[in-house]
Amino acid sequence: MKIRVMSFVTALLLAVLLLMSSCGDNGNPIDGSSPDIQSPKSITAYVGQAIIIRGKNFGESRGNSYITLDGFKLNDTSHYTWSDNRIVFIIPSWGVTGVLTVNVNGKTSNAVSVTINSQPTQTDPYVDYLSQDIAQPRQSISIYGKNFGNIKGAVEFRGLKVEDNDVTFWGMTRISVKVPEFALTGKIVVYTYDSTGTNTAEFRVQNPNHLIDMVKINPGNFTMGTDDEDEWYGPAHSVQITDSFYIGKYEVTQKQYKTVTTMNPSIPENDSLPVNFVGWLDAVEFCNKLSIMENYDTCYTIIGNDVTCNFKANGYRLPTEAEWEYACRAGTTGKYPAQIDDIAWTNRNANNKIHYVGTRQPNDWGIYDMNGNLWEWCWDWYSVDFYGLKPYPHVDPTGPTSSDFSDRVIRGGSYLDGGDLATSSARDGASQGNFNLGFRVVRKAK
Repeated sequence: MKIRVMSFVTALLLAVLLLMSSCGDNGNPIDGSSPDIQSPKSITAYVGQAIIIRGKNFGESRGNSYITLDGFKLNDTSHYTWSDNRIVFIIPSWGVTGVLTVNVNGKTSNAVSVTINSQPTQTDPYVDYLSQDIAQPRQSISIYGKNFGNIKGAVEFRGLKVEDNDVTFWGMTRISVKVPEFALTGKIVVYTYDSTGTNTAEFRVQNPNHLIDMVKINPGNFTMGTDDEDEWYGPAHSVQITDSFYIGKYEVTQKQYKTVTTMNPSIPENDSLPVNFVGWLDAVEFCNKLSIMENYDTCYTIIGNDVTCNFKANGYRLPTEAEWEYACRAGTTGKYPAQIDDIAWTNRNANNKIHYVGTRQPNDWGIYDMNGNLWEWCWDWYSVDFYGLKPYPHVDPTGPTSSDFSDRVIRGGSYLDGGDLATSSARDGASQGNFNLGFRVVRKAK
């Protein structure tokens, strides 16, 4: 079997080399200094309270970094927001008195003493309830509680700060705010004037402004595969797509991935670059989390490594291989939907680095980077000769039903590959996330 995606070891070595010399699109080199907690010097808090840590060298995103409390790691849901000089975390239900440290790239910060109270004191700021826990962007809601103070502090919706002029009332026991335009489903936290955080309140955004720009694709027929290129890409056969769907205008960016998961596995790190080093299962979990955040039904049922898909659900999912090629071709029948150097970053023009999404020309349906930049995960299991078997599926194919295969389909080629791997019909398989592999999402249009 030919190997089109780099091995993990090769990819990691290339990642290190590129990171050492990265600039421009590749972002800044990682600071090797140890994390340093500068404030607070000690913490007294109750279970469920949001705590702000300030300092330096925490890293621009959490990635594999973490906080320990009395020697135990906080889980993902406790790490609320993370930046190089500010971390917000939630005291977990198991929180005990002890010391707290921040661990970044194997380096541990100075320790801060923590005293845990099981319940808030009479003077602690505390959220009791919301006037409504589901609302639309720009709609006003009230937050009721205790000890918010008479001087305006701040309110955050899943880490997104409410603008000062959208805080319409602030009092000791009630705050009124407008839901931010780009708020997502998640936790609300109130911060008093002295930056003391409250416990969190769950909130859902109704009909939110979507995190991901999408293009609507109408049903139709097309010729999938080819008889003129690599034998693995054929044979050419007629396929019918019966339902309209939305597809991401761009590959999922690191900023979008962080917004949904609070983590960024990518190398190099830059908000405007497509996310990479994301495994197939990671991409599927991202789709479910984004569906929940935007109040759609989840498509995937995930039990360990076993995943089933409800294609009738209205939430986010990975494209099938047929949907991917249909959208990539955009009504064309040749090797590429346009001149390859105009639409794709390949080894001819990419200068051995990943590029910001949307910086080449789109195809005729307004979709960017389907050819080149990064390979992209699809739903289907990868079988070399699946479409060579007869009768092959003609209507809304979803690939092999058997899980006897170890790889999932990847499409589009990458910035490290030549144009022969960036054709509309080129296909390969992969079993793990890699340096030159990302993804985009689709969603049912009706």
